[in-house]
Amino acid sequence: MNFKFYLNLLEKQKEELISNIDFYEKDIETLNTLEINDEGDYASISSEKFIENTLKSHQKRELQEILYAIDKLKNSPKKFGICEMCKSAISKERLKAKPHAVFCISCREIVEKSKT
Repeated sequence: MNFKFYLNLLEKQKEELISNIDFYEKDIETLNTLEINDEGDYASISSEKFIENTLKSHQKRELQEILYAIDKLKNSPKKFGICEMCKSAISKERLKAKPHAVFCISCREIVEKSKT
């Protein structure tokens, strides 16, 4: 497995997410400073803040997953690319699409079904 390839990919994704999170935080700050003149403005700003906060939360969660994968690559490379549920190798195709994946496709489906 080409660990350097995955580490570079994860580092790029990390920087992108940090930039996105920073953008959302600045955008929310701007929304907080806007003057609210009527109920329509309040509803619009509240809606935008909700969306921005939701996106920021999702990005922060993904950033934590990426940081975990980077740590695993650096400190326990033999565990990188191994499903945390069934202990099988995660396919290269899946890792290329989502290098911070912790489950193989089969186990991911099980996890998703158990959430519903």
